[in-house]
Amino acid sequence: MEERTAWVALNLLPSLTPRRRRALLGTLGGPKEVLGATVTQLARAVGWDAAQRLARERRDSDVQAELRRARDASASIVTLADAEFPQTLRELPSPPFVLYVLGKLESSDTARIAIVGTRRCTSYGRLVARKLGRQLAEHGVTVISGMAPGVDSAAHQGALSAGRTVAVLGTGLGKIYPAGSERLLQAIAERGAVLSEYPWETPGASWTFPRRNRLIAGLSSLVVVVEAPARSGALITVERALEQGKDVLAVPGPITSDMSAGSNRLLQDGAKPVTCVEDVLEELGGVGVECLKPALALPVGDALSVYEALGEGFLDSSQLVRRTGLPHPRVAEALLDLQLKGLVEEHHGRRYART
Repeated sequence: MEERTAWVALNLLPSLTPRRRRALLGTLGGPKEVLGATVTQLARAVGWDAAQRLARERRDSDVQAELRRARDASASIVTLADAEFPQTLRELPSPPFVLYVLGKLESSDTARIAIVGTRRCTSYGRLVARKLGRQLAEHGVTVISGMAPGVDSAAHQGALSAGRTVAVLGTGLGKIYPAGSERLLQAIAERGAVLSEYPWETPGASWTFPRRNRLIAGLSSLVVVVEAPARSGALITVERALEQGKDVLAVPGPITSDMSAGSNRLLQDGAKPVTCVEDVLEELGGVGVECLKPALALPVGDALSVYEALGEGFLDSSQLVRRTGLPHPRVAEALLDLQLKGLVEEHHGRRYART
């Protein structure tokens, strides 16, 4: 077994925690040595019970099937054995063994900024995330986020209207979260990359999303928190970024909003406030950037029909079908196009309105 395949096989073992990873590799050497070790050799590093569990998982896993899953989905697999593995992730205290990638990771993405925040964001948070994502992409910055509902998705949508974006998932690529976000995933893969360190069929769990946040921080030059309550996964990304020596910026929010309690606390603790894209670009060395709201491109065709119908207020897709006379698939396609352009946003109950 070649080394890169051995890394994929090692990554398939669910009980191989970060502590056990370090112990086994530190004791036995590389991935091929771990996969070929006896139970007794494993036990010297991680104890007898863990060694027996790992041996069972090693016996039951099928690395060739895993490679086929990725190949059938046109996904690439980048391992620690590959030169194109991102150097910033290689330097993490607990680097991923494997990255499954839809799209393309660009080594030329030297300017990368994470935009993160709460899933339960307000319309203010969604608007700010989309606007910052778009403006940063217009200046050649690759926007990094986690493709979760709320701030993450809005940042990706904004970036897609003008440039590149990268999504780091807290699930395997075969178990996309949230359900129904396949269109967004496809759009990101076409214009940037979607990646995960987890085996293909790994579902989301309480530990997978916090753990992936170190990768969002690791891939980014700095982190911008748009909107976060006092307890938020976005603040875990902040912790990882600070541990990695990265700067953290935060968007001020209303003091009456629970959704801004965490981001406002970051400002009290010394994070730089973000009031326009220039505040972010200055941290990257950009100067002379005007804080202007770019003109939005006017929609055409089906998108124009849907956009005009939304002048009547909040409507769901069935109401849009009746008002426009378009079939459901064309309405759905038009809504996605309008959301990516920042002209329309989705609200509670899958109702849509102009931004």
